Amino acid sequence: MAGEHHDDLLTQSLLLDEIGQSVIGMDRNWRVTYWNRASERLYGFGASEVLGLTPVDLGIVGSLPATGPGPTGQEIVDRIAQDQDWSGELWMRHRTGREFPVHGTVSPIRGRHTVPVSIVAISKDITDRKHTEAILRRFSAMVESSGDAIIGADLTGKITSWNAGAARMFGWTSAEAVGQTHRLLTTRDAADFSDQVAARISSGTFVTGVEARWKHKNGSLIDVELTVSPVYGQEGERLGASAIARDITEIKRLKSEAAAERRRLLAAQEMAHVGSVEYTVTTGEIWHSEEFARILGMGPGESSSREWMLERTHPEDREPVRQVWRSLEAGQGTADFEYRFIRADGGERWLHSRIRSINGPDGKPHRFLDTVLDITDRKNAEQILEWQARHDALTGLPNRYLITEVLQGFLDRGARPVVMFVDIDRFKLINDGIGHGGGDKILRLLGDRLLKAVRAGDTVARFGGDEFIIVCENMLMRAAKLLAERVRDCVRAPFEVDGRQVFLNVSVGISLAGPDGTAESMLGGADTAMYRAKSTGGDASVIYDARMTRQASGRLDLESDLRVALDRGELCLDYQPVMDLDADAPIGFEALLRWNHREHGLIMPDTFIPIAEETGLILPIGAWVLRETLRQVQQWRTEVPGAGGLTAAVNISGRQLVAKDFPDVVEAAILAAGIDPAAVHLEITETVLMGEPDLPKESLQRLRRLGLGISIDDFGTGYSSLSYLKWLSARTLKIDRTFIWELGIDSHGGTVIELVVGMAKSLKMDVIAEGVETSGQLTELRRLGITLAQGFLWSEPLTSEQVPAWLNTQTALSRTQEFTPREA
Repeated sequence: MAGEHHDDLLTQSLLLDEIGQSVIGMDRNWRVTYWNRASERLYGFGASEVLGLTPVDLGIVGSLPATGPGPTGQEIVDRIAQDQDWSGELWMRHRTGREFPVHGTVSPIRGRHTVPVSIVAISKDITDRKHTEAILRRFSAMVESSGDAIIGADLTGKITSWNAGAARMFGWTSAEAVGQTHRLLTTRDAADFSDQVAARISSGTFVTGVEARWKHKNGSLIDVELTVSPVYGQEGERLGASAIARDITEIKRLKSEAAAERRRLLAAQEMAHVGSVEYTVTTGEIWHSEEFARILGMGPGESSSREWMLERTHPEDREPVRQVWRSLEAGQGTADFEYRFIRADGGERWLHSRIRSINGPDGKPHRFLDTVLDITDRKNAEQILEWQARHDALTGLPNRYLITEVLQGFLDRGARPVVMFVDIDRFKLINDGIGHGGGDKILRLLGDRLLKAVRAGDTVARFGGDEFIIVCENMLMRAAKLLAERVRDCVRAPFEVDGRQVFLNVSVGISLAGPDGTAESMLGGADTAMYRAKSTGGDASVIYDARMTRQASGRLDLESDLRVALDRGELCLDYQPVMDLDADAPIGFEALLRWNHREHGLIMPDTFIPIAEETGLILPIGAWVLRETLRQVQQWRTEVPGAGGLTAAVNISGRQLVAKDFPDVVEAAILAAGIDPAAVHLEITETVLMGEPDLPKESLQRLRRLGLGISIDDFGTGYSSLSYLKWLSARTLKIDRTFIWELGIDSHGGTVIELVVGMAKSLKMDVIAEGVETSGQLTELRRLGITLAQGFLWSEPLTSEQVPAWLNTQTALSRTQEFTPREA
């Protein structure tokens, strides 16, 4: 009987071994007594290695607690102790340490057996099953989390599966949908839809890209795109179908809007005269808008092609257009270009094309989209604007930009051009006399005359204002001089303007090309030479010399330095004594401006005063001279004994005199110095007075009311009248030094002085003789009745520091003369 039990256990073990199940026999202390070959393969231990050891000793269960979710070792022990079986999944460990899941059964052995086995553990590796289950779980999760509706149905059309995406999309829960037919979703207008899809599926093919309109639980319609595939069983029999539905409602809406937008775009393009054309590379198909046909002048039903377009492209533009298309075909992507197109009626139109390529799946251009704009009007306007930008609007002659290009072109070609600057003398007077309209007419007439005076091929341009430029190619100096004379001669004939004759003169500056000449340098040279010609009185021509530039540059540097000379303290005053000849004593001082330049040293007024006059710097400089002179003279009047009656003479320019605030400047200087206005003399040269015939009457009246004196300097060099002197209320006449130098040499000088003295007495004016240097001149002046004089005979101009000592010396001399008896 025991043998039978033993045989049964071995037989069962062998059977389990054949199907790969591990059989482990253990005694009541869990020591291994039996270990089949499947156990060797499953755990890596041979039978001889494990007999007498527990699973814990072998480490195949690790003290029996589960390493993952599952029962604990104590639960299994408790069940066996209660003489009950245990069955389930748990994690085991191979001798290499690899852990794996098994399905096991642990049972106590009931009855008696010849084999010392109290407990039998049967286990099978379920790693593959667990892996398959994990894959199925992931797939199920993917199905559930998909945004698309995934629906299964059997052969009768009943719904067998319904994922969360379907619930969200159509509103029915899985419980509500499963068991229903596809009629739950389809609409009446798709009655034959299921039959068509079923026929496709029954043929064993997938159905993709099918669009349908299905309904939501709330009655609304949803546009879907379907992918339907047949479902087969293990034996290959068809069980049903699976459908994936994607909501394309928004896509359909966007497509509809895009179509409407395209219609609006075509309408807008037609209004904006923009045409559209599409080229499909693979099929050669071409579509174009009606506006495109209108722009190109195509007839009804006439079709276009790229070859047709090229044939009608302007011959000069065909190759550039071909190059654009070659670049696009090579993958450039976009192109933006302009070209001319010849319409069937012969009309030429300027077109602007903007092409964009659309690539296919292979990355190569599949389609080209071209928008075409008729820009003929814009091009015509650009040509007009370009002409206007390079020509003078008044005369139609080239302007300074175009003439500069012409001149630089000659120089670049190695030619030896000549540049002439032609400027009308006293053109402001002409404008003032006949008005700007008449002046413009003269400029146009002068342009015409210059065109007739030059050679064929020479260029005449208007540089601006009343300046014209003539550029001549390959001309030598002698020919340039002759042309300049011809230009001046052609201008001398009278110009007829509004019934009156106007006569002109011009000054011409000539610049010849040098080895390193540029257009800019030649134009600058001719301009400099022209101003040199004007400085000589006008109606002349001068050839440019490099020294002119150096002089102009020096003058420019001097002007720049003069602008900061006052701030740097470089300007100073010297003082020339004015003598009373009867008392042989000083009665005042004339202030003389000097410039101690930090590099050039002492600079005299005749060098920098004209620059100050021209630039307007004379106003701040003159105001400083006035303030400093009055302050200094008042200081001597106060501090030097016997100098209380000294006067201060300050030279005033014409620009100061006509300034509206000049009386305010004078009054402020008098108040600041605290000097008696009667001691102040403003000296104005006779030539300045004649150059400013319209002196502001109100300013002169204010100056007279201040009580100061006005002196006419350099008298005799101008042409002032007695009435003008009387109107000015001048107090003093200062005879120019040229007449003083003639005394004793030329009787003419004495005669003029005698006349001036007589005139001054009749006007009750004082007379001062300037530039007295010899005792002979002094004797003659006394004979002529002159009582006031100044010059080197008494003193050269003194610095402010030298004046007090000089005054003390003169006081001492006067006292000595008082006690020296005169010869009888």
